[in-house]
Amino acid sequence: MKLSWKIFLSTLIITVLTFSIGGYFFISAVFQSALNREINAALEENKMLCNYFGAVISTATSEYKGKAAILNISESMISHFTNDKLAIRISDKAQNIIARNDDISFDMNLLKQLEDNSLVYKTMEYDGRYYIQTASVLQIFSGKVYSETFYDISSISGKVYLETFYDISSIFTDRQNLFSFYRKLIFCMLAANGLLVSLMTVWTLSPLKRLSNTTREIAKGKYDDRVIVRAKDEIGLLAEDFNKMADNLEIKIQDLEATTISQRDFIGSFAHEVKTPLTSIIGYADMLRSKNMSEENRILAADYIFNEGKRLETLSLKLLNLLVVKNHDFEMKQVNMEELFKNIEGIMELTLMGSNIILKISAEDIQIQVEPDLIKTLIMNLVDNARKAISESGVISLTGKRISTDRFILIVRDNGKGIPEKELSRITEIFYMVDKSRARVKGVGIGLSLCKEIVELHDGEMKFESQVGTGTSVYLNLRG
Repeated sequence: MKLSWKIFLSTLIITVLTFSIGGYFFISAVFQSALNREINAALEENKMLCNYFGAVISTATSEYKGKAAILNISESMISHFTNDKLAIRISDKAQNIIARNDDISFDMNLLKQLEDNSLVYKTMEYDGRYYIQTASVLQIFSGKVYSETFYDISSISGKVYLETFYDISSIFTDRQNLFSFYRKLIFCMLAANGLLVSLMTVWTLSPLKRLSNTTREIAKGKYDDRVIVRAKDEIGLLAEDFNKMADNLEIKIQDLEATTISQRDFIGSFAHEVKTPLTSIIGYADMLRSKNMSEENRILAADYIFNEGKRLETLSLKLLNLLVVKNHDFEMKQVNMEELFKNIEGIMELTLMGSNIILKISAEDIQIQVEPDLIKTLIMNLVDNARKAISESGVISLTGKRISTDRFILIVRDNGKGIPEKELSRITEIFYMVDKSRARVKGVGIGLSLCKEIVELHDGEMKFESQVGTGTSVYLNLRG
């Protein structure tokens, strides 16, 4: 069952129970109050009739004697005071009826509860109607009455019981009518309350519905979707907490995406970086296998193969740290710039010879503080990109010099096709290829993105200058 139905039904049930119980007690209290008034009125009326009867008996006994006088007075009083709502019955000490209304046949059990000078009552149902029956007793001596008012004593003694029957059916009818009216009122209130509860439920739960819709949108991949908070109540606070959770979730997802991209970069970069060393390794290995070489050249070729193999072994871990783990805590070592350039020249020689490209190096004989494998990867990437920019025979120059006590500059210049000015700002983006513009064939995909990471590791700056049809120059201003 939906929450809206639970709220709707529970509210209606509570409303019905509350009003039913409250209405029952209210109507019962009103009825009891009316009944108490009728009881008090009936008792007062019985007292009044008892006093009247005693007063008449006390004056009448001088002319009349015994039961005849009591009978005449009783019948006279009954004919005078009875009406549609009041009936009177008078009995002697043996509880034999002396006088009564013609239609009265109530039981006489109430008289058994009477004592001298007492007044009792009970509520009773008779023939479908309701009555208050009251009873009192009078002591009579010689036709005189001994009551609360008269104390004249004579020779004839006896008791007289006076009962009244007061019709109170109207208050029972009123109670029934009130219950009937209240049932209709509850039905009307239930209908009105149902409508109001429906509107209140829709209004109250609408923020939860928006929250649910937003949750579904986020589940579909719209991680930037948020709930609009319009209130500061509990649901508003829930929406704010949900938005905070969604923010944290989006950050986590972005981190996971960044990790995935880093892993992809590592795979692509490693595959990219393996190509050049493998070309040198395969080339020198082929020379050892197929050509007669002097002992010195054979040792030199084997040395290139060994060094490049070891570099590939360590390069994989360093690229992993640089691109995936984003670890910039590498050990910087002292490297001779001139020896570094000559080593790169030897590694790239076979590749460049196959493209009829000459590599000119110019380096100062100085020590620089760098990460050896990564700085070699940086320079070889730029030289290889320059090679790809040259369609036929050409020249690549590699220059290095110190510009301050803690900084040096490297320049890689080629006479290739060049890069359009509008492409220069994007060539270091991962997987961005200039060959889409047909200004440069192949190249600058993963390589320059990796170069950018290595330059940042050395607290440096990489700057490009290029002119279409003339060539490109790359300036590396590095700390070391």
